Amino acid sequence: MMPSLAFPIAFILALGAANPSEEFETGRNAFLRGEYVRAITLLHPLLYPDLRLNSEDEVVQTHRMLGVAYLFENQPDHARSEFRKLLELDPDFHFDPFLDPPRVVEFFQGVVRQQREELGDIETRLKKREAELSKRANVVIERRIEHRSYALNYYPFGVGQFQNGERRKGLSFLIAESALAATSIGAFAINFAVYGPRPYRSCLDMVSAQPNGSPGFCPTDRIDHTGEDRSRNLTRLQVISGGLFFATAIWGIIDSLRHFQSEISLDETTVPPQIPTATSATKESQSNHFFAPALVANSPGAMLSLIF
Repeated sequence: MMPSLAFPIAFILALGAANPSEEFETGRNAFLRGEYVRAITLLHPLLYPDLRLNSEDEVVQTHRMLGVAYLFENQPDHARSEFRKLLELDPDFHFDPFLDPPRVVEFFQGVVRQQREELGDIETRLKKREAELSKRANVVIERRIEHRSYALNYYPFGVGQFQNGERRKGLSFLIAESALAATSIGAFAINFAVYGPRPYRSCLDMVSAQPNGSPGFCPTDRIDHTGEDRSRNLTRLQVISGGLFFATAIWGIIDSLRHFQSEISLDETTVPPQIPTATSATKESQSNHFFAPALVANSPGAMLSLIF
């Protein structure tokens, strides 16, 4: 059963696979009829994501039709992109102001002007950069670099932020962590100083000794829990502020590690090249002096002369 169905299915798929040239003609007919949405649907797959057209003229015409269709469908960004690609393929391309719609001609001329301005700006920046490079060709640049400690990122109270140059953020962590730490330590100190390790429970009524001489006791419902409640509230304040302190400190460490840079360039100093002076030139010329034998004319024999 399966082999018998293979040929009909392959035949149907082969029929369904349209020829790019036929799709181009169908899209162009839709474009000429003013069916811009359908034209975009048919022409866009011929260029994106892969180029399926074999003729350069068809590629140029497809970019042209897509640009016009996008423009009339109020998608100027897509139209500008298509016209730019059209100019990359054909820099001399232009619309006819007598045959093409004025809206298309004006928009396309704007794209051309913008592209020329960008190219001119790029050329200006390149010339300026070349001038700077040629100017600095014989210049020595001294750079001071600050080496930062990685371990300081793990210190609380905004130490890592101050090292990274973020003074405002470091001050925020310093104030927040200092306030939380002071609150937690203060709550612990007051709790221990006032109530001790274990709060004292008093009785709301007078407790008298028993007839047999044993100390009296206070009923459960008459026990005063005021000190115990205050001690518990101080303990809660200590734990909450302490937990917030550690959370803020961890947050500061993570933030410091994210913005950490091991080396920072502080400044650059331009040092002009050393121009040799007359003294140095004289010394250099003196260092090149040497002795060489030479024959002197009109002399009875050979003489040793000094050559400088």
